[in-house]
Amino acid sequence: MPAPTRNTKRPGLHLPVEIFYDIITSRQDFGYRMTSMEVRLQAGLLIAYLAAFVLFLDNNSLSPLISPYAQALGASVALTGIIVGAYSASNLLGNLGAGWWVDRVGRRLPLVIGLSFAGTVLLLYPFASSPSLLLGLQVLHGLGAALISPACLACIGDLVPENRRGRAMAWYGVASSLAGLMGPPLAGLLRDLGGYPPVFISLSIPMFVLTGFAAKWVHKGYPPMGLPSKGDSRSVISNRRLLLAYVSAFCWMFGFGTLVVFLPILGRAWGFSSAQVGLLFASFALAAALVQASPLGRLSDRWGRERLIGAGLLLLALALLGLSQTSRWEILMAWMFIYGIGLGLLFPAMTALLADETEVSIRGSASGIFFSMLSLGIIAGMWSAGGLEWLQQKTHIHPFQWAALLILPGVLWAWIEWLLGKRRQHAP
Repeated sequence: MPAPTRNTKRPGLHLPVEIFYDIITSRQDFGYRMTSMEVRLQAGLLIAYLAAFVLFLDNNSLSPLISPYAQALGASVALTGIIVGAYSASNLLGNLGAGWWVDRVGRRLPLVIGLSFAGTVLLLYPFASSPSLLLGLQVLHGLGAALISPACLACIGDLVPENRRGRAMAWYGVASSLAGLMGPPLAGLLRDLGGYPPVFISLSIPMFVLTGFAAKWVHKGYPPMGLPSKGDSRSVISNRRLLLAYVSAFCWMFGFGTLVVFLPILGRAWGFSSAQVGLLFASFALAAALVQASPLGRLSDRWGRERLIGAGLLLLALALLGLSQTSRWEILMAWMFIYGIGLGLLFPAMTALLADETEVSIRGSASGIFFSMLSLGIIAGMWSAGGLEWLQQKTHIHPFQWAALLILPGVLWAWIEWLLGKRRQHAP
């Protein structure tokens, strides 16, 4: 059998399932051997997905544990709320600065520092001897995580061509959804077996492992050195399609924040066990993962970003309306599954839209704003709980219905942008 001849045409960059094959076989069966630079780029893409998974696993694992941990250290209910919210607040502010830094120094350094810093903070949690020390660690933890998120999202946007970004961002969403499924039960199991320290130590280990891989494999050449022009910098907040991505992120997380506050409270009032309430949240994470891992994850590459953003937000709003109309657990499960389908359509479309509308020199800044809007949305959703409850008493409108009403303008905006885009395409 003759030796395969080298194909001089560079292949497209591939998605996670294909990356393992490419790195191991170097495509010898297809007569193509990747260069060392192509292997490095694809390995860097894989590390970005793994770093995102580890970050989401960390966040989802600790979310249900920080509150009881704070109270075990003697925190009052009010101080516990401040401690829990400190991570999101510092993460919100940190994302803005981190995104700017990612554009100035490239993707690798912020990713390496963020992973190592977050891993170190996790190792310090068991030594927190007072609520004030735990509060400080929460602030530091949020700042460390803020370095990781924009670097990962910008790296994926850099390495994947525009016509495959929807699919690439769907895998990013799969990482988030799987972490949401795995994190809380694994953290609960570790706490039951050995207390809080094993949870923190177990989460720190993959952080440090990925630090070494990121330092070696994430390509330092992104972005090209040099500052963006003033016009490019302004487009981060003036580009109408980018603003749609930011607003969509806020709408999604505002609705999710109301779910986080009210669904457990309503579940207890209806006599559900903690496991049943947990399964409600697991059903939406499972649905989101299945949609994004399936061919539906690439729909925005074919149908356009705005149409899928509108469809995803509409399903989120319909699910919230449905949740407000029933107290039967089986029906609630079905509506949470529909909520997950909406998220599965929304997330790849809005993150791909962000990558489409940015050059390499400003993609980190845009990613930082995007993650800040996610944090702002969930903070607003949780902190508005008292106001929404008061509105329910005055207007008899359920908090979930108020959240759905807030999402609907995002639906209209997305579909107007889609129609305007179609008109521009057909303009002479």
